Amino acid sequence: MLRNRILQLDRRDNVLVALADLHRGDRIDFGSKCYTLVSEVPAKHKFSIEDLAVGSEIHMYGVLVGQAVTPIRQGEILTTSNTQHKTAGILERRDPYRWEPPDVSRWNNRKFRGYLRSDGQVGTRNHWLVVPLVFCENRNILVLKQAFEEELGFTKPQPYRRQVNRLAQLYREGKTGELNTFGSPPTRLLAYSNTLTASSSCCMKGAAVGLARTPTISAG
Repeated sequence: MLRNRILQLDRRDNVLVALADLHRGDRIDFGSKCYTLVSEVPAKHKFSIEDLAVGSEIHMYGVLVGQAVTPIRQGEILTTSNTQHKTAGILERRDPYRWEPPDVSRWNNRKFRGYLRSDGQVGTRNHWLVVPLVFCENRNILVLKQAFEEELGFTKPQPYRRQVNRLAQLYREGKTGELNTFGSPPTRLLAYSNTLTASSSCCMKGAAVGLARTPTISAG
């Protein structure tokens, strides 16, 4: 009995998710039915709980996610070879809306720090909302957020990054003399570079010590 090794995301789904590697011939008891696998199903893959003809719809999360492009047997794994993406149509609905403006007379003579828009309205700031439609875009949204914060000047100062940038610039320009006395108070980086060659662990420790002893960047 392999009930604890499969998952149904929604009761309307016609596929089950393997939580562990399942094998051809395994018998899966789920609900009041028993399914026999006709193919290998690796963990996190899905298999059909019914026979699907070409064009049959595939449902996950309770919604349409794809369709069969080849006949799929009950207990057979779903792959990019026997399925393709498909979604339901978008249904647009517009409900009547009526807005009653609130009484703002008590604030008629009050002021706030804001700006005038071209249409005569006023605002305090602009908000950009970026909403990922699928979880795999979350990382991309964070990268986008970081780019805006850094370029618009909203990030906290990062002195160590500026120090590394300055070190790289001096190295590219061949200013070895300034490298040896980089920072305030002067820090002998060559002494650390000799330590860095000893081992990778010493490399990390030497770099950390070098940065810790160089809290500011020399203007020269």
